[in-house]
Amino acid sequence: MVVSEPGRAGRAGATPLIALEAVVLDCETTGLDVRSDRVVQVAAVSLRGAELHDDEVFDALVAPGIPIPEASRRIHGISDADVAGCPAFPEVAAALRSFIGGRVVIGHSIHFDLAILRHEAARHRLRWTEPSRVIDIALLMAGLMPHLVDTSLDTLATTFGVAIPDRHRALGDARASARVYGAMLPRLLAEGVRTDAEAERVAARPAELIARQTRAGWFDRPDARPDFSPRALREGTRKAIDGFLYRHRLDEVMGAPPERIAAGATLAEAARAMAARGIGSIVVDRGPGLPEGILTERDVLNALGQDGAGAAAILVEARMSAPIIAAPGETRLYRALGLMARRNLRYLGVSDGDGRIAGVFSLRSLLRQRALTGLSVGDEIAGAHDPADLARAQAALPGLAQGLAADGLHARDIAAVIAAEGAAMTARAAELAAAELAAEGVGGAPAPYAVLILGSGGRGESLLAPDQDNALVIDDAYAGNLEDPADWFVRLAERMTAILDRAGVPFCKGGVMARNRPWRRRLSEWIAQIEVWTARPDPAALLNVDIFYDFAPVHASDVAGMALAQTLREAAEARARDSRAMLRALGAAAAAHGAPLGMFGRIRTDGEGRVDLKAGGMLPIVAGARAVALRHGVEARGTAVRLIEASARAGRSATDAALLAEIHGFLMGLVLDQQIVDIEAGIAPSNRVVLRALPSPEADRLRDALGRVDLIGGVLNDLLEGI
Repeated sequence: MVVSEPGRAGRAGATPLIALEAVVLDCETTGLDVRSDRVVQVAAVSLRGAELHDDEVFDALVAPGIPIPEASRRIHGISDADVAGCPAFPEVAAALRSFIGGRVVIGHSIHFDLAILRHEAARHRLRWTEPSRVIDIALLMAGLMPHLVDTSLDTLATTFGVAIPDRHRALGDARASARVYGAMLPRLLAEGVRTDAEAERVAARPAELIARQTRAGWFDRPDARPDFSPRALREGTRKAIDGFLYRHRLDEVMGAPPERIAAGATLAEAARAMAARGIGSIVVDRGPGLPEGILTERDVLNALGQDGAGAAAILVEARMSAPIIAAPGETRLYRALGLMARRNLRYLGVSDGDGRIAGVFSLRSLLRQRALTGLSVGDEIAGAHDPADLARAQAALPGLAQGLAADGLHARDIAAVIAAEGAAMTARAAELAAAELAAEGVGGAPAPYAVLILGSGGRGESLLAPDQDNALVIDDAYAGNLEDPADWFVRLAERMTAILDRAGVPFCKGGVMARNRPWRRRLSEWIAQIEVWTARPDPAALLNVDIFYDFAPVHASDVAGMALAQTLREAAEARARDSRAMLRALGAAAAAHGAPLGMFGRIRTDGEGRVDLKAGGMLPIVAGARAVALRHGVEARGTAVRLIEASARAGRSATDAALLAEIHGFLMGLVLDQQIVDIEAGIAPSNRVVLRALPSPEADRLRDALGRVDLIGGVLNDLLEGI
């Protein structure tokens, strides 16, 4: 009996092609009938992105158990004598399965190879595992160029200038297929095909060619693709992720206030203080102007091991570590644990707004509140060396979001996690860009600066349809030409945004990126621009205000660079509060958005049966929340918090504000679910939800929610009263 594992390893999300870990496979056979012919040679090579790793090769001749026909021998040159004494298929299959692992399989007419391997496994009663994803370069090229008549390997190799040594031998054809695929990547990226799921979708276009392959028996297996529909997702068919680490922040679980001791105290005094408090570390005060240090129980034990009884008299400053590696209190636990793993830390300082150590976090303090099982947290973004590394981290977000949703985490919290990763991506891209410039001899930053993220990323409300919304603020003392392609900041912005684009965060279609001069300014230039926006809030100005005013700094040259961002924040908010015209215009624009409802409250959909929940639902709530936050000096950037806090500061009832916040979160959840499904299906994620996929109760709730979005008008009238 053949034991078949699921035909498609379920994965929420898809991997960017530039970071794809794949094998390129080819078989030589006794003939072309996948049901009766046998394998005589199988070969595979490793591929990472477009890079062929020729040192990772699988190549095996196989004893087919039947004579090799002369017609087949004339094609591939493999005779009965060549395979005499070679291993039979079961032995080769086990080694091949190990070589492939969980990687994507690529090949030319690869479904033929997989079909014949599948039938060989059945013949020998072996367990057969379908690859997680499959990319056929012949179908892919036919999907890209539907008028292409010939998609043979020879034609594709000629098209892309690839030589084929050892044609019709498995290893030669596998290498040639790998090089053709690598040469195709720029064309795929230019066509907006960025992930393996999107490539599969393009390869599904040539229906006639696929029909011929189906008639030949290449697809004669049941489709075991898991159910990725929103309904199945919410019913918990996917594995949940323990959401505790994604819900909570450092300042919620740290030991605070931290126990402190003077640097001149002895280790004996420090040990007594730690024992009295039942703690494993103590913060060391070193005096004015000096960074704080930390002494741990391990430091004391090491001193005892080295100096014996004499260790008691050793001064704390001789054994402490300084400065303390710390993270801000608002850092979510999963990121803190990633930092600790990367830096090999047992204790992590928790800093307050002034940079002082407000607490100490350790696994011990976490375990007091939560047992951790089966969850590993990494810090891949901070350790990324190139766009491919960043792409791998970006590709993990849909799966993470899906698991957190299955665990019951609110869409707003999931969006905050996605936004935090997006911020880290932008920060790391800036670091890599600056490091490249330094390595080329250009030098470091010629003036203090900060990189800002804008829009939903700045609000902490990102979902899974990323694009770049970023900006640069530069110190006024910088005298360089910010329009010169050779300028350091121009080059930094170009490289940073290009790195993000290659990593799967596409260029902003609206051009809101630091690589474009309007979003690359000195501090005084930004303030002057804000004054123009606030003085003359025309529609173009309001579009810029909508995206700019949610900015958050994610990377800075130094403390002075971070101060630039803070100064810009204060100036922008002060000018907004003083501009009644802009606040009125923002309120009017938010209230003008109509919900996508037709006659009798029916939800209007487009030609694909989808409804855009951003334009007619989330956008007016977000824009309205921004307006009232600016009016009442609310510093928070999250939409729900803005609405609630503005109501409280205005002394108004929070009932309608709370209802709008709930609607906003509900709509975010629907969009997020749809994006997860679309990404797995190779469809570019958007804000458009398939209405017919929603269960009836949820569709009814959506209709009710959209009908209440116009409450934002009343809330705005109330909270913007008097301007």
